[in-house]
Amino acid sequence: MRLTFSGLPTTTTRDIKASGSDTYDLPIETHTSDGSASPCRHCFGATPKGEPYLILAHRPFETVNAYTETGPIFLCAADCPAYDAGAVLPDALNSPTYLVRGYSADERIKYGTGSVVNRDSILERAGEILTNDAIAFVDVRSAMNNCWQGRITRAVD
Repeated sequence: MRLTFSGLPTTTTRDIKASGSDTYDLPIETHTSDGSASPCRHCFGATPKGEPYLILAHRPFETVNAYTETGPIFLCAADCPAYDAGAVLPDALNSPTYLVRGYSADERIKYGTGSVVNRDSILERAGEILTNDAIAFVDVRSAMNNCWQGRITRAVD
């Protein structure tokens, strides 16, 4: 099975920036990068030192239910291209471990799919989870802080 890793869609990123507010209707925060890790969840690039970036609460789901977590994300303040490297994980995912978890089409966690895995095992575990037809997608989150990192889906031919 071929997989695709993706961040926030361009339309979602544009809508967030145009609204000026986050999931909680709080103003989006603008900060200046010190050059350390604050990878954009759209392009997965690091904001260069001295350049502005955004911090906001985001819920990467279309619906709201008991399983649709909200957490902090970073976005480039300037327009940036969407990450588009197929099943290649972005270099920005450089922590040793991540939480990988499967969700149904109605955006509910499928119990038994959650695993904390080494970075090098993310795609393997996601592929195992996605062999179950009841799973629509796999989200990758920080194992330490539960921040949303990206989504893995079955590749569309």
